[in-house]
Amino acid sequence: MNRMPRHELPVVPTANLVDIAILLIIFYMACSHFVTQQGAPLNLPKAGELAKLNEPLILVTIDSQGAITFQGRPVASAMDVESGVTELLRDKTTEEMRQVMFKCDATASRKIFEPVINAIVQGGGIVVAVGENAVE
Repeated sequence: MNRMPRHELPVVPTANLVDIAILLIIFYMACSHFVTQQGAPLNLPKAGELAKLNEPLILVTIDSQGAITFQGRPVASAMDVESGVTELLRDKTTEEMRQVMFKCDATASRKIFEPVINAIVQGGGIVVAVGENAVE
């Protein structure tokens, strides 16, 4: 009796699939940009002349409703900003390391943002205000 030989299915190697997946993830991370803005979108004030600066370690924002965020987390008052700045700048000695990025919506009133600026200074920070180039 003559039997037909069994045809086995070809074996697909799967050992390298993990390596390929990791390489694809690394490629995607290298080619994409990460979201750096934290908090609500802001309508930044216009300025005639702006300088490009490095990204400071500390970020304080005030949105159009007057809500204050420190490092992306909402805080209740300027006193919370001062204590947070003091804590984060405890061991920082150079001016560049003590910079605090301050983003404020253009519609926020002076009585809201002025205490926050004073709190940053009282905490030992150097205020770096953020704006947009004025369109001429």
